[in-house]
Amino acid sequence: MGVNNEQRDKLILFESTHHSIKAERVLFDNDLDYRMAAVPPEISSDCGSAITVPAELEMLKKLFEENNILVKAIYNFKKGNRKKEYKKIYSRD
Repeated sequence: MGVNNEQRDKLILFESTHHSIKAERVLFDNDLDYRMAAVPPEISSDCGSAITVPAELEMLKKLFEENNILVKAIYNFKKGNRKKEYKKIYSRD
């Protein structure tokens, strides 16, 4: 039985550190489990912070839009043997 994409953890990249900090506060205020993370080098060579959260894509997009948080991209990810696999499911571009 496969895992539904909506049930997987999401890795969220933001337009700036300001937006990632604001997103952390919004997730906390909405009682969502999240974890701050570094942007993986497989995704970008830019240094930056990201957030992982097990939540539905549409709910996240709505929550960030309502709070004027600029999201750069959202990825589904799964842990494989010694490696994580990332699949972009949303891009602001």
